Amino acid sequence: MDILFLDYETRSESDLPSLGSHKYCMHPTTEVLLLAYAFNDDPVQVVERDAIPHKVWEAFEDDETLKVAHNAEFDMCVTKYVLGIEVVYNAWFDTAYQAAYYGYPRKLADLAHVLKTTQKASQEELKLFSTPKPKVYKRGTSAAVKEHNRLVGLLPTEWATKETNPAEWERFVQYAAGDVVVMRECFRKMVALPQIELDAMRCTFEMNFNGVPFDADLANRIMTLVHEYETSASEEALRVYGIANLRSTQQVQAALRCEGVYLPSLNSKERSSQSHPILDLRDRATGAAFRKLPKAMSRACPDGRIHGEFLGYGAHTGRWSSRGVQLQNWARILSEVREDLSGVRDYGHLRQHLRLCLGHDERLSFSCADLSQIEARIVAYMAGCTWRMEAFANGNDIYARSAEKMFGLPKVTKDMIERQYGKNAELGFGFGGSGKALSRINLDFYLKIGEAKAQELNQQWRAANPEIVALWYKLDRAFKDALNIGKCQTYCNKMLLSFVFDGKTMRVGLPSGRALYYRNVSKTPTQYGYDVQYMDYSDGCVTWHKLWHGTVVENIVQAIARDVLLEAVIRACKRIPCAQIIGSVHDEAWFLHEPGIPMLDIMLEEMARPIKWAQGLVTKGDGFTSDRYRK
Repeated sequence: MDILFLDYETRSESDLPSLGSHKYCMHPTTEVLLLAYAFNDDPVQVVERDAIPHKVWEAFEDDETLKVAHNAEFDMCVTKYVLGIEVVYNAWFDTAYQAAYYGYPRKLADLAHVLKTTQKASQEELKLFSTPKPKVYKRGTSAAVKEHNRLVGLLPTEWATKETNPAEWERFVQYAAGDVVVMRECFRKMVALPQIELDAMRCTFEMNFNGVPFDADLANRIMTLVHEYETSASEEALRVYGIANLRSTQQVQAALRCEGVYLPSLNSKERSSQSHPILDLRDRATGAAFRKLPKAMSRACPDGRIHGEFLGYGAHTGRWSSRGVQLQNWARILSEVREDLSGVRDYGHLRQHLRLCLGHDERLSFSCADLSQIEARIVAYMAGCTWRMEAFANGNDIYARSAEKMFGLPKVTKDMIERQYGKNAELGFGFGGSGKALSRINLDFYLKIGEAKAQELNQQWRAANPEIVALWYKLDRAFKDALNIGKCQTYCNKMLLSFVFDGKTMRVGLPSGRALYYRNVSKTPTQYGYDVQYMDYSDGCVTWHKLWHGTVVENIVQAIARDVLLEAVIRACKRIPCAQIIGSVHDEAWFLHEPGIPMLDIMLEEMARPIKWAQGLVTKGDGFTSDRYRK
């Protein structure tokens, strides 16, 4: 198979970082300045748009030629929207995805540094030629200043060109060629991706090009109500508490002190469970919960969809993460909501209407399928916890069954306080956490019962689940044995896990055929032995994370859960090729399809299908079909 390595340099009046690749490339002013390319091991060529050779045009349209690019989705967008050539997802490959899978940084310059390849050139020329020259506006409110600024706004867009900046242009060409040299070296140095990751990468392409429908009309109506809440909050704050500006931290904290409330920070995550009407007014006035809507409206493309919002292998476990407007963390719907907004009770309830803006297409149905309690099922399976596996297989209430084991009760029902204890224990303690782990999954519950009771629940849960506790330490021993002797294998039920350490990198082989990579693993001596840490690049910068048995187990379980979801999605898409996969949130998959097609039923069938690399693991799905995202 021939390989075409490529990288575009473009210019546009549109702003790429704020609008994303798809809307940027759809903008009428976006054009190709340069194309740097190389076939296989040939020398890199750099040409302008009008000089792209026929051989390259043929390669773009040839599904048998693999097109390789770094952050390939951008280059795919240029190819499709600017050059007008349809893209076939299986014919493209992303070296940034490849880097993320192997635990390397996504940024090409950083990846080149880690892999010790040719360094990336300066981007000064890229900025010079890719963005228009700034127009100079005067400050002031006089009629003369306003007229000057109006006339400046009418001036044609000016660009730096190879004629106006010949020396910089030459460096620009060299920079473009250097990018392809570096990217090709990185591609050659990294090991080929396993098939499951090729499938995941191309599934990401598909969901991002399909896009998520966005109801701009509903978003505008929600924002109208938000502004009304903001205005009333500001008026009430001034009238009742004398706060002239609710956005002022100093004024709000001063008013709170007068009320006997002392908070070092007004950040919602840091002020714990502290509540006060002033804080409620501030939340309403800032409208923080609704900032996503204006951004979503700006990123929505002419087809009414938001494209490019999901990042393949965005988490260390392989799960998708979200970028742009962060579709993965929009507020959940907890009570009845209606898209006509007629039932809105208050500011908090209005926030629950946000998700209604997503997934609505008048011609199509929206289906959401979710793997039910998948992490708990995988942990129970790996630990060989018989009663749990039987409870899942029989469709029992696992929270009630857990409470029965914890408290030695014959039967626990949904109206009993013990079930609430059991539920929070299940959610909080499965990966080795102490009683304080409850504060991360349900802070209000943790504060209500107190630290002592939380720790008591922790001990009761561990006593009722010795197999799971044993699993934590089994995997911890395997990890540390590999650190000391280089490799270790262990069976968890019928799943084989392998741990291989080469002195710097730990490779954890998973039963699906892929692996988790921990880079620059090191040990730090402590009074109790040593701590293990690794270098992580997934947040876009270098961070060090501590590894302990809970982290190792959680990473492995979440990685297996992603693989279960991916296999179900791929099989369902093969059964219904006309269905559009448009997104994934944790263990959910979103589809658009023709009304009447039983996409949800098919997805649930695939979620419940036996898994060849996890024989005996019982999985199950749940979900809904509607006209939009109602969860």
